[in-house]
Amino acid sequence: MIQYVTLALSALSLAICVAIMLKLKKGTTGTDVDHAEIVKGATDVLRDEIAREGRTGRETSALQINQLTSSVAGSLKVQQDGIEKSLKQLETQMANLTAGLSQSLDKIREENRRSLLDVRADNERQLEKIRQTVDEKLNSTLTERFNQSFKQVQERLDAITKGFGEMQTLTSGIGDLKKILTNVKTRGMWGEVSLENLLSQILTPEQYRKQMPVGKTVGGEKQVVDFAICLPGKSSDKVYLPIDSKFPVEDYQRLVEAKDAAEQDAARKALVARLKQEAQSIKQKYIVPPLTTDFAVMYLPTEGLFAEAVQSGVADELQTKLRVVVCGPTTVTALLNSLQMGFRTVAIEKRSSEIWALFVKFKKDF
Repeated sequence: MIQYVTLALSALSLAICVAIMLKLKKGTTGTDVDHAEIVKGATDVLRDEIAREGRTGRETSALQINQLTSSVAGSLKVQQDGIEKSLKQLETQMANLTAGLSQSLDKIREENRRSLLDVRADNERQLEKIRQTVDEKLNSTLTERFNQSFKQVQERLDAITKGFGEMQTLTSGIGDLKKILTNVKTRGMWGEVSLENLLSQILTPEQYRKQMPVGKTVGGEKQVVDFAICLPGKSSDKVYLPIDSKFPVEDYQRLVEAKDAAEQDAARKALVARLKQEAQSIKQKYIVPPLTTDFAVMYLPTEGLFAEAVQSGVADELQTKLRVVVCGPTTVTALLNSLQMGFRTVAIEKRSSEIWALFVKFKKDF
């Protein structure tokens, strides 16, 4: 609408300008007053025309705006109706979808419930089978182990009964041994047998002598030592090492059976005094240099008795003062092994001398 108004105004202005130019060409001799009037008149006409065109344009614009408003309102109404209809359809579809989903969920829930019930029932059946199997195996295992344990207990009871019988036999044997050891002569023979057994295992029969007279008389009787080891020397004369067995079992037994410290001290003092007495007797009877060595060996046939002699300090005292060496089964074995090595060394030296003599003779002959 505004374009049409502008076009009309432009056309009117062009017409006025053309009229003025034609007017000027026709009367060039007119005055300025005539020109002003002409211009004024054209301006008034132009103003009136513009005013009329403006009113016409406003009326037209208002009409078009009303038409546009009505059209837009109608379009909005149609669109609103369409949207409301679409919303109603969407609500209907949502309701249908919700109902369908609810039915599907109910169906799935029911199927899950049935499945869980089936699984639970199957698990219960499996657990019952497992329980029965475990009970059977447990009962069989317990029965087997109980039988084995009972058998072991029975075997151990039989062993204990057998051991008890052997213990009774051993007790009676110990009683017999005590009876034997109460006899001084029998006890001495037992110590001599023990010592002879060790000597026969380590030395040869030529290397020791049994019940050897040492040539010393006490009270008109010639003294005989239990055993004497023949020690080799550089000369032809032999030197003997006297070994005598002593077994003061009464004093040692009182020490073992002592119930308190006072009894132990008394029994230990008595045992020490007895060992000193026996060592003094060995020194006086069997140490006869140069036939014998200047020391002798007192053999104690049990390790317990020897250990008590060492712990009490009497063994060192006898060796230092009386030249009597106290030995037990272990220490006398070590002593005999050392002597055996000495015998072998001397034998090698003798053989070397004989070989050297033969070599010298062979050199002279050839």
